[in-house]
Amino acid sequence: MFIVTAKLSGRKLLCGAAALAAVLLGVHVAAQMAGDVSALSAIAGSAVGEVVTETTDVSTKVTSNEERVAYLAACGWKVDPDSCVMQEVIIPSDFDDVYQSYVQMQARQGFDLEKYRGKRVKLATYTVQNVQDGVELEANLLIRRNRVIAGDITSLSEGGTAYGLMDNTVGAAQGSAEN
Repeated sequence: MFIVTAKLSGRKLLCGAAALAAVLLGVHVAAQMAGDVSALSAIAGSAVGEVVTETTDVSTKVTSNEERVAYLAACGWKVDPDSCVMQEVIIPSDFDDVYQSYVQMQARQGFDLEKYRGKRVKLATYTVQNVQDGVELEANLLIRRNRVIAGDITSLSEGGTAYGLMDNTVGAAQGSAEN
């Protein structure tokens, strides 16, 4: 058996606690930033009409309807803010083949639904406005603790086929959220 003793002054103990707090804060900030996505948004270019794309960092933290609408806009989707329907849903504990393909689509977008098995989440559904006539799309965001944990664009015209949030070609979408 070994016994280890150490003599620490109050000052050294305080400095050590401050250093530990700084490290924990850094880890927390890094974890929050890891949940952010980089979205492409198309902006009108010069007078010749060229389209310029720029990368915009968009936080997955959404505490209000306005922030959810802004998140979808950063992904290239213009939605009707008044069309929002909020529901509570449970992520299945066991993923069948259909849900497993949905989980894989979410993973390609940088979301990990595996860690939310059996958890209650909020589902925010919006009507997409920037599509060609006759195409009906809905934007869906899965939210847990005010963070987007998954999202998709569902084509009602195609019987509920789901696409990734960044797939702006769905239903011949008009690209930018400004349309």
